[in-house]
Amino acid sequence: METTDEIARRITEWRAGVAEQAKRYDAASRAIDGVSVTETAAGGAIMITVASSGIPTDLRLGADVGRMKPDQIATQIMACLRRAQARLADRVGAAVADTVGGGAGAEAIVGQYQHRFPPPQDLAGQPPSPLEENADFGLSAMDAEPAPPAHVAPVRDQPAAPARTKHHAPPGNDDVEDWSARPW
Repeated sequence: METTDEIARRITEWRAGVAEQAKRYDAASRAIDGVSVTETAAGGAIMITVASSGIPTDLRLGADVGRMKPDQIATQIMACLRRAQARLADRVGAAVADTVGGGAGAEAIVGQYQHRFPPPQDLAGQPPSPLEENADFGLSAMDAEPAPPAHVAPVRDQPAAPARTKHHAPPGNDDVEDWSARPW
């Protein structure tokens, strides 16, 4: 049977171990907060940086973006964002390994990042999308005009919307529009 002094010594050692582990995880948290990833797209015309949270902190568009169509720019930005976020798990893993070391806690943190920011889908065996990153900004593949929108038939047999009425305010005031009139 252990004496009270031995029990007190074990409790003191346990507390010291917990305090040391808390310091290491606090250092890991600060290191994770300092992680950021920068990715580029469209031959460097688009650059995006994300913080450890995955939230974009910087977006730069070069002059060559002016040669791209708006939907191409949007697609490139989103693809670039996803690639940057997917790289966070490795960067965070390195920061955690430097401060905490390996172990279940470190693996859980990295696993959460991998779950939250999975790598972009592997499209092996499929032809590349014309909106994927390419050196010529997709202009050769995207120059064709898009199909015109389908014709939309006018809606018939609907009563005309009542006009909004204006009430005249006392002299010196502007006319006031009556917003109580139904808009339909």
